[in-house]
Amino acid sequence: MQENKQGETSPVKIKRKNLYYILVSACALIVAAAIVLTVFFVTQGSEEMENPNGSDIEQPDDEPDDEPDDEPDDDQPSSTEIVFAVPVSNATVATTYTFWYNSTLNRYNLHTGVDFKADAGTSVSAAYAGTVESITDTLLEGGKVVINHGNGLRSEYASIDVLSGLKVGDTVAQGAQIGTVSAAADAMGNEYNEGAHLHFEVTQDGTSIDPVTYLDLDEK
Repeated sequence: MQENKQGETSPVKIKRKNLYYILVSACALIVAAAIVLTVFFVTQGSEEMENPNGSDIEQPDDEPDDEPDDEPDDDQPSSTEIVFAVPVSNATVATTYTFWYNSTLNRYNLHTGVDFKADAGTSVSAAYAGTVESITDTLLEGGKVVINHGNGLRSEYASIDVLSGLKVGDTVAQGAQIGTVSAAADAMGNEYNEGAHLHFEVTQDGTSIDPVTYLDLDEK
C-alpha cells in the first residue's frame, strides 16, 4: 500500500512543477507586454502634446538665404557723410591748422584754420550748404561770414569782402559765392603780413577743429 502511494506521488509532483513554470512564464510575458504598451502610449502622448496638429513644424533658418547685405560699401561715401568743397579756386594753402609764429602780432599761437592764399578779388564760395548765421567786419578779422550747417557744425570765412546783398538768414548752396578775397591793405586784421588770403575756420559746437576733418586739401 505504501509503495503504490510513493509511485503515484512522483508524477503529480512533476505535473505541479511544470504547471508552476508555465504560470510564471505566462506572468512574465504579460508583465513584459504591459511594459511595452505603457511605453508606447506614453511616447505617443508626448509627441501629440508637442505637436497637437500632427503636422511637422519647420524651424526657421538662423540666417535666411536671401538676407540683404546691409554692410556699407567702403568705396562709397555714407549718405550722411559731409565733404567740404575748397572755398577758393586756384589758391595756395599757406598756413594750416598748427602752432605757428604770427609775424603780424609778433607772437606764437595756434593757427585755428587754413589760409588759402589768392589774389584780391578771387571768388570765395560756401564750402557746404547751410544758412548764413552772421556777417561782421572788424579790424582783427576783416569781413567775415559764418555759415551754420546744422548739428553744431559751422564754417567761417574771414578777410573777405562780403558779397553785396548777402544777409543773415540766407540759405546758401555748396559752392555758392559769398564774397571775394580782400586786399591785404583793406583787410587789415591779425594776419596782415600774410598778404591777401582767405582765413577759413571750422567749429563744432563752438569749439575750433581742424578743417581737414571735412576738407580734402589734396585737391590743392
